[in-house]
Amino acid sequence: MDLALQRRRLGLACVAVACLACGGVVPPTNYYVLDLPAPPPAPAAAPLEHTAILMPIRVGGVIRQGRIIYRESPVEVGYYEYHRWAEDPQESVSRALREQVLALGTFARLDHFDGRTAADYVLRGELRRLEEVDHGGGVRAAVEISLELVESTTARVVWAGTAEKNEQVSASEVRSVVAGLSAAAEQAIRQLSGELDRHLRPPG
Repeated sequence: MDLALQRRRLGLACVAVACLACGGVVPPTNYYVLDLPAPPPAPAAAPLEHTAILMPIRVGGVIRQGRIIYRESPVEVGYYEYHRWAEDPQESVSRALREQVLALGTFARLDHFDGRTAADYVLRGELRRLEEVDHGGGVRAAVEISLELVESTTARVVWAGTAEKNEQVSASEVRSVVAGLSAAAEQAIRQLSGELDRHLRPPG
């Protein structure tokens, strides 16, 4: 593990223990959001006529804890106690994904699931990884997102894709890790949106 990162974690732990032992104030909790900018204006390609429903993005129990995750080995999961998500990451990813797909013109309409609206397709996604990785050389931000397109009339999966992105983190600060996670998530969303659009768009 990066030495500076190790010292930072040890320092945070010592401060917390000292505060609790002396009856002092617990260190403040820092909150973060994924920075996923709006997509650029729609391209010249004509919008397609398909409609779709975007289901809530699924996440694993590790991510649902609400704290920023780090891994010092492939089998070890750690959490920053005083560094948490201000907005559920799956909400950020869902919003950015919808904006990107609509910007490409892949669907004439892409609605969030409400249990009532009908559409040609159902788009299902899963946020599989969103974590700081401290093993394997250096520190990096790792994101993995998967998508699948289901035909509403047949319940058949007609397309599926997975994007794994990693961003090296230069500064040993949690805010730098979050910036790396944001960049990796944006790349993954753009990759999957492009692949989905190419699948549905007629050649030529």
